[in-house]
This record gives sequence, C-alpha cells and structure tokens, in this order.
Amino acid sequence: MLRALIAGVLTLAMPAALAAPAKPDVLSAQDEDRYRKVFMLQEAGRLEEADPIIKKIENPVLLGYVFEQRYMHPTAYRSSYSELARWLSSYADHPDASGVYRLALKRRPKNSYPQKPVARRWRTSSGVELHPDLEADYDRAGTSRSRQIKRIEGRVRYLLAKDRPTQALAYLNNPRQFNLLTSRQTDRIRGWIAESFYVHGKLGQARRLAEQAANRSEGSAVMAQWTAGLVAWRQNDMERAFRYHSAMAEEPHQQSSLRAAAAFWAARSALATGRSDEAFLYLEIASQYPLTFYGQLALGQLGQGSGIDWSPIALDEGELDLLLDKSPRLIRAVALSEVGKYQEAALEIRYAQGELPASDDGKVLALAGLLDAPAAEVHVSEALGIREQTDRTLWPALYPLPDDLKPNGGFKIDQAVLYGVIRQESKFSTTAKSRVGAAGLMQVMPRTASYITGDRRLMQRGSQASKRLYDPGYNMQLGQSYIEMLLTEYNGGRADMFEMALSYNWGPGNFRRYKAKAGIDDQLLLLESVPNKEARQFVDVVMTNIWVYRDRLGEEAPDRDKAAAGKSPVYESVK
Repeated sequence: MLRALIAGVLTLAMPAALAAPAKPDVLSAQDEDRYRKVFMLQEAGRLEEADPIIKKIENPVLLGYVFEQRYMHPTAYRSSYSELARWLSSYADHPDASGVYRLALKRRPKNSYPQKPVARRWRTSSGVELHPDLEADYDRAGTSRSRQIKRIEGRVRYLLAKDRPTQALAYLNNPRQFNLLTSRQTDRIRGWIAESFYVHGKLGQARRLAEQAANRSEGSAVMAQWTAGLVAWRQNDMERAFRYHSAMAEEPHQQSSLRAAAAFWAARSALATGRSDEAFLYLEIASQYPLTFYGQLALGQLGQGSGIDWSPIALDEGELDLLLDKSPRLIRAVALSEVGKYQEAALEIRYAQGELPASDDGKVLALAGLLDAPAAEVHVSEALGIREQTDRTLWPALYPLPDDLKPNGGFKIDQAVLYGVIRQESKFSTTAKSRVGAAGLMQVMPRTASYITGDRRLMQRGSQASKRLYDPGYNMQLGQSYIEMLLTEYNGGRADMFEMALSYNWGPGNFRRYKAKAGIDDQLLLLESVPNKEARQFVDVVMTNIWVYRDRLGEEAPDRDKAAAGKSPVYESVK
C-alpha cells in the first residue's frame, strides 16, 4: 500500500473509550527531531550544519519540503537549473511547485524544459440556491449568453464596489445589456443597485428601484425586497416594511443569512404593528439559521439554545487508514503537523480535498481537526458550502478550536471574541497578509501595531520587528490590545461590541463620522445603513462568529441578548 511505502512508522493508538483515533503519527521521534532541526538550520542559512542531519533522515516523506526550502532560500543558496529540474521531476505535486517552476524557467538553458507543476484540482459547492424560475432563466441562456450575463453582472458588481450605483443603473438599462437579460435577471440586479442607493442615503431612488423589482419578480429579487423593506422602516412605514420583509422571509430559495435577516426584520415590524403572534413565527424562521447574525439574535429573543451538536466529526481508525492510503498529500500533512508546519499541512489538506471524492469530505475535515489544522477546516468547509447544508454533522469544522492558540500573556478579552475576529480576518492562517499590509492571524496593520507598542520598527517593511507580526502569540497580543482600546478608549468608552467591530475594520474615525452624519438611533438600522459594504459585512460575520464560538465553548452571550432586546450590546466577559 502507498501508506506502507511512504509513511514509515505510523502509530494509531486509540483508547477503547474514544470513538475517534488519536492524532496519527508518520514520523519516528528521531526523524521528527531531525526534520525540525533541518528546517530551523536552513531557515537561518546554516546549510552545512543541516547536511549531515539530512543524510540521517530515514523517512523521506518531507524531503521535498527540505530541498524546496534550500533551493528557494533568498540569500544562503543559489540553486542551479539541474537541481530545480530534478526537484520538479520528483515533487511536481507539491503546493509550492509553481514557485520552483518559475525559477527554473528563468535559469533553464536553451531547449531545456522543466516538468510543469501538477495543476490543482478544485471541488466547491454549487453556490447559493436561487429561486427555481430564476435558475431556469440561467439554465436556458446557453453557453455564449451565459458568458455575457456573467460579464454584465460582474461589471455591475464592480461599479457598485466603487460606489457608483447611478452609473451601474445606466449600464444595466443600456439596450446592449438590458436585451440580453430576462425580467427576473434584470430585477435581481436592480436589487443590488437599489441597496447601493439605500446605503448612500438616496432613499427615493432606492425605493423606486427596489419596489419596482420586488413587485414584479418577488422571490427572484430578494435583495430588492430587502431594500424596499429597509427604506420603509427608515421612513417609519412599518406596514410597508412588514409586507416586503415577510414576503422575503417566506422565500426558501436564498442564502440562509438573507432569509434569517428578512425574518427577523419581519418580526420587528410585526411587533411594531401589533402582530405579536406573527412576530413569534418569524423569529422561529430566523432561529432555524443559528450560524447567521439574525439567527443568533432570534435565538436571543426567544431564549433558546442553538441545538448544535459540537461533537467532533466522526472518524474511526479504519476510515483513517483508508483515507491516508488514498492520498500522499495527507501523509505529508500528518508529517508536517508533527514538525510544527501547520500552515503547510493545511495547504496539503486543502489540495487533497479537491482530489478526493465527495464521499471523503467528512473524513478529510475530521483529519484536519485531529491534526490541529484550523485553516484547513475553515477553508475546506467553506468551499463545500457546509454552512448552507441542513445536515449539521460537519458544522464543527466551520468553527475550529485549535489547541494552545492564545495571545502572549493569556486571554484578557474572552477567547470567543478573539477567535471570532481571527476566523474572519485570516481564517486561522498565521501567514495571511492583505493587499494593504495587514498581517497575521488578526490582520494587524503595522501602523496600528506601532501605535499600540510605541515601537516604530514594526512599520519598517522586512525588519525583524515587522516579521514578529506573523508570530501567532504576539499577533494575538496586539490584536487583543487593540480590541481593548476600541472597547474602552474609543467611541466614548461604551464597550459596544457592534461599534468595536465596525471600528476594527473601518477605523474608529470613519465610524464616528458616519454615526454623527446618519442620525439613526436604531442600532440595527444603523448597521444595515453603513455605506461601506466590507465594514457592514465584517460586523455581521464577526459578531456571528463570536456568538457561535460562545455557543461552542458552552458560554452565555450577554452582548447578543442585549442586542436582541434592543439594548446596546455592551461587552461582558463570561470567563
């Protein structure tokens, strides 16, 4: 078997009382120590010291990583074309093979061609469920027309991302675009544009466009229904708000977060118009989606638990054996986790998921949990669309609890809060870096880190100090300090969790100016009216993460319950 040929020593001791196997081992204790030393020495450029240790390695499972680290070292080694070509002939399936290939192309002699990397295979969910009539419109479009429709939708999304709804509407109404779309497709896009008009304060344009689309296409244009309801609420017309949000809540063919939102707001307007029985029914609809912002708020209003079973995903020893036999990548992932290379292990798991059949998805996620690879758990579970599935057995992978991941100095803010931010900001990738320079688990900006610590070296790109931003404990320490500042020093020191999340993503100055200009007292309406879409979504997702992590940790969620009761969601530690 492949596992027997590659894995070397494999220990799978499983206590009889446990249903799941213990963490698997691929390497002997001696090889684990050798690999750790080699990686450490080579990173420091001490290649000659690493050479004799490499010769003693018995299990070759990670030699591809050893030589990739050496050949791609920025200063300590200049690799030849022949070395790079030999590496590619043996390790073309490695996640880092494309980097080696690019360097080999630069150094190849005339008429020499290195082996190309093995192309990554992807397997993702089919996406958000659409209304059957709208789905049929897309299915009937044909290949050429489908490409044109995607181009139109992409252009509109681009213009809306640039805060240009007027231009987006003019583009959509141009006959060259308009005549390619069905009325339902047009109204779906109009819903997107109407929402943009709304958050930029153009209520008249938002209402006209949203109501026109919602009245004509109903459940095929849920964003139009959503926006029409918000405009009505903003204009204190609760009957109209109820009409649109209740209709949207009755539509099952949409993203769970949207249906939960519509149901919660339908409940709000039902209460405002004296329909207490109907309000309860709509809260029940929203509560069916406990992994959403409004689903959590509905649970808070109803005083109910989520009902989620957070037991680890089932995987017995025999299933693990068969799984490892199928994929050399998973063998490498096990070995990488043994030597502390968790990010590399996570990447191997993500690649393996795309190559294995769908019937193995649960087993792959279970293995990721065993290997303490939270980045793999989050990425794979999101790629598979597990959040939208009614089968909840794989839900624990969406919210991993990695071992020993904590800030230097320990938790001063509750673990659920930090994990909620990390899950959104980096998906537990310690090497994450944004296009604007935010670094590490909590995506700390160098300028923010410098302000918190008083160390200007953190802003110097490439310095040893700035590299510390990728150290998990240090990064979490800085992120935790920033959250403490946002709760206690900014926004009047109110410790409001919604304001903290908005300020974390958007900056406290932007939020303060927006709040003063908006003049909205209703906190949920204030959130839904934020003109910055990224910031708006950040609050939604991060607060959901925090509340779900509290649920997984067996904790109360006092800030959620306060928000559900219409009060300010003031932070309250439950440690």
